[in-house]
Amino acid sequence: MSAMNVGVSAATGIPETATAFRVSSVAETETGRAVRVLSATRILFGAIFLFDGILKWVLFATGQMQGVVDGEFYTPAWLTSNWALFGTLVGLGETFGGLFLLLGIFQRPAALWSALVMGFIWAFGGFGGYPAAIGASWSTAGYTDLGGDLMLALVFLVLVFAPYAYGLAKVWKLRERFSRESWRDRALRALLT
Repeated sequence: MSAMNVGVSAATGIPETATAFRVSSVAETETGRAVRVLSATRILFGAIFLFDGILKWVLFATGQMQGVVDGEFYTPAWLTSNWALFGTLVGLGETFGGLFLLLGIFQRPAALWSALVMGFIWAFGGFGGYPAAIGASWSTAGYTDLGGDLMLALVFLVLVFAPYAYGLAKVWKLRERFSRESWRDRALRALLT
């Protein structure tokens, strides 16, 4: 806390408050900046995921979705035989996950769902191109890149726990509306913000 003497106003000649207190904390400034950066990250990756979800619907419209599912490194028979179901689930997950992250509502469930979708894609894509880790008969010798799918899954996992600064939950003041400590308000805070 720092104090500064104000004195007498030159314009009016009326004595101002003798001492004005101003609270300034580096930790508060850094925390506010971190919340804004995490919110901006949520918006950016939400937009990317929404775009990726929209591309899944383009794949369905052009008849290419089955080829995409069948073309993964390690695709079990139960996945290829149900390509339309899994393609739809991934498309819905990416579209709504991205939309909710972009808008800033249902942030935690959307980020968790998005992390699960990307983890699923990473696992059935051969763990980033290294199928020997899952027992496949072939391997890419010397391959060290775990893949962008895992990185996206980790980003979304971090966003599950990220506070928010921008978005509909902030505009609609949902945390304040559901501020009681009842199980209902706790659940609504966890789901909506």
